[in-house]
This record gives sequence, structure tokens and C-alpha cells, in this order.
Amino acid sequence: MQFKLGTPTVQRYNGQLNKKKAGFTPHFGALFNRQSAGFTLAELIIATLIFGFMVASLSTLYSTANKHMFQSYRADKFKSEGSMAMKTITSRLQEANRIDSPALNATGTTLAFADNVDQLSGCYPINASEPVSWHYFCRSTIVSNDCQSGSCLYYHTGTISGGGGCPGGAAWNPLANYPAYCGPGGGGNVTLLTSFVDITTLPALPLFSRQVAGSSALVGINLRVRWDPATNGTVGRDFRNTGKLIDTTLSTTVRVNRAGLPGSGF
Repeated sequence: MQFKLGTPTVQRYNGQLNKKKAGFTPHFGALFNRQSAGFTLAELIIATLIFGFMVASLSTLYSTANKHMFQSYRADKFKSEGSMAMKTITSRLQEANRIDSPALNATGTTLAFADNVDQLSGCYPINASEPVSWHYFCRSTIVSNDCQSGSCLYYHTGTISGGGGCPGGAAWNPLANYPAYCGPGGGGNVTLLTSFVDITTLPALPLFSRQVAGSSALVGINLRVRWDPATNGTVGRDFRNTGKLIDTTLSTTVRVNRAGLPGSGF
């Protein structure tokens, strides 16, 4: 007896396969035929609108972020300049022995003083082993490439030569040493400390003031930096629509001790 294993099964399967070949259309063929027809006009319009909304949203986000970034940069810049200017003034003033401006119980936009020079007699040097120098802080209203705002704080400084010592030595002449005017070229070594110095609060908050307190002089400093995009634009650039007001004030009082001679005072 012979057995034919699997023959009926194979024939039945082949028959079903032939039927499928004869009457079955694969689903992926239908998709291919549908895609080959392309997009309709409505689909293209919808896709274009969606893309346009996305571009507009991204542009708005970029513009807003850009404005905030530059506004923060400007605010940090002006505040940093004001802080550095205040530190420069106070550090130099703490070494002073003689103050020439502002006058006693007066206010002003100029601070002039000297190191190692006697306040009363003007003799110098008080201490022969220490350098003798003058310092001059002033507000300039001259519009220039360095000071486009027309309201800038400058720092002038220089050394004082000669002198016969104290007491009894020749007196220092401040008029011959302090700058002829405020700003570049006025005299000594000149540094621009900060721009956009605002003094509209004078006399309530003067830039510089001077009073006597016991055996010391009190020098008040009120440094206000104010940048208004409506009025303080930069040459070639308009920030009226993108910038915001920046207004910061630093105030301090420095106590300056008497010169080291009996009877000298402020």
C-alpha cells in the first residue's frame, strides 16, 4: 500500500490561491492609485494656511524674544555703567585730603578734590612717601561721538608735581591743575564713566553735595541714569517702538577725614 502524503491539501490550497489571483485586488494598489491623483485645491489651500499661521507665530515669538533680550541688555549695560562710576568716585574720594568743589554747604555737577594736599593751607605733600594727585568728576553737556546723549559723566585725573612738604611748603594752585572744561581734551587723563546722566531731580537730589559733620566732610553723590527711547535715541537707530524706559538711581555719602595737620579743616 502506497500513501501520497499532502497531495489533497496542496491541490486544495492551490485552488484557493488561483481564486484569489483571479478576483482579488490588493489594498496597497488602491492607495497607490489614489495618491497618484495628487492633492486637491482645497487640500493645498488648507496646507498653505496652516504653514502661514506657523510662520507668523514663529516670527512673533522671535520678535518678542528679540525685543526682551535687547531691552535686558540695555538695562544691564546702563546699570553696570552707573555702578562702576559710583565705585570709581567713592574709591577715589576715600583717599582725598582736600576738596575744592562743590563748595561747603553747596551742590553742583562737579566734584574736584586732591590726595595728599592739605585742605586749609594747600601745602603738599602731607606724606612725602605717598603720591600727590588731583581728581575731577564732571557732567558734560557737549554732544560728541563719545557723548551722543549730551549728558555724560567724565573722570579727569593727573599727578601734582613739586611741593615743599607740610607745613610751610608752597601752596597748591587748583586753578592751574583742574581741567579747563569737562570732556576729552579738557586736561589730564580722561575716562567716560557713563552716559545719559539725568539731573532733572535737582536740587532735591543733587549730583554732588558737600557738608561738614564734626571733624569730617560729608560728600553726597546721587547718580541717576535715565534712558528714554522717545528722546534719547542712538544716532542711526530708532528705539521708540522697541525700547522701554530705563531709570536707575544710585545714592551714597562718603565721609572724608581731615588732612593730617592741626588746624586744617573743611
